[in-house]
Amino acid sequence: MQPALSDDGSSDPLHAPEPARDKPADPKVSARYSNLSRRDTSPEMELRRALWRIGLRYRVQYKVPGLPRRKVDIAFPGKKVAVQVDGCFWHGCPDHGTMPGRNSEWWRWKIARNQARDRDTDEKLNALGWTVIHIWEHEDSVDAAGLVAHAVTAATKDHQRSTEARAE
Repeated sequence: MQPALSDDGSSDPLHAPEPARDKPADPKVSARYSNLSRRDTSPEMELRRALWRIGLRYRVQYKVPGLPRRKVDIAFPGKKVAVQVDGCFWHGCPDHGTMPGRNSEWWRWKIARNQARDRDTDEKLNALGWTVIHIWEHEDSVDAAGLVAHAVTAATKDHQRSTEARAE
């Protein structure tokens, strides 16, 4: 897949111009895509239930500090752990991502832009000291919850060590 070029000629998908696209042939297709949920998806809900079962409490749709239009799917603000549950189609899963036959140029641009936005959000969160975990929608929710629990536990230990070091 070729990266899209922005107005200044760089290959920054976040700022590349939107390519032309055909209108959906079927209004039902358009309605279906416009009604897709951006939050509380089935994979996200399964992971949240698995986290709750193991005793982890979290925030949902947590606003990213300094980026008012971006949110973290599941956040542990006190531990600075952010979890994004990525859909295979929308985020370009290398194993399960597919490309529609119609408007393929536009879809390549859209998915590349989603991936660039994800990287940008991750970089901003990392700069603020957050650990960012991405879970693909096809991953087992119990396994994913274990991975998240490990990160939260590690963040707790790091916080305890830094608190003890300041007390000395």
